[in-house]
Amino acid sequence: MELFEHDWGVDNSAMDNTEITTTILYFSKEELQQFKKLCKAGIKLEFGTEYQQKGNLSDLLLKILEQKYGNL
Repeated sequence: MELFEHDWGVDNSAMDNTEITTTILYFSKEELQQFKKLCKAGIKLEFGTEYQQKGNLSDLLLKILEQKYGNL
């Protein structure tokens, strides 16, 4: 079998129409180290044992912002 000739079968899963966008955050070198450390800890706390599957930075930030400011 040649490279890229794998038969993966038919994908019958539902269509995902998620549109991915980006946002740039600016930090000093020290702030970035603190940000990464806090995010890593926060993802583990917020998503528990499923943090590796469900937890990412975007989900963490959105979850915290919704909890804190979602009812404004």
